[in-house]
Amino acid sequence: MLKTSRGLISVVTGLVLIALGQLAQQLMPVVGRAAYQAAAAGSYSAEYYQLSLTGYYWTAVILIVLGVLVALLECRRSNR
Repeated sequence: MLKTSRGLISVVTGLVLIALGQLAQQLMPVVGRAAYQAAAAGSYSAEYYQLSLTGYYWTAVILIVLGVLVALLECRRSNR
């Protein structure tokens, strides 16, 4: 059976979070434009739909760093 490291899971989760954040940042102005056109009111500006994902990215980076550390510790422990 395939043995999966908790560190690897954490790293992959962090990378998936970063990818989803990038996707959301690219899609929100498009979704905002579609909503503006459907409502046909006011004025559209892409800046209204920019997302601030700073905390989100920090969480992803912390997951990746912790995952690498856990994987290294598990590797050292299994070599003893």
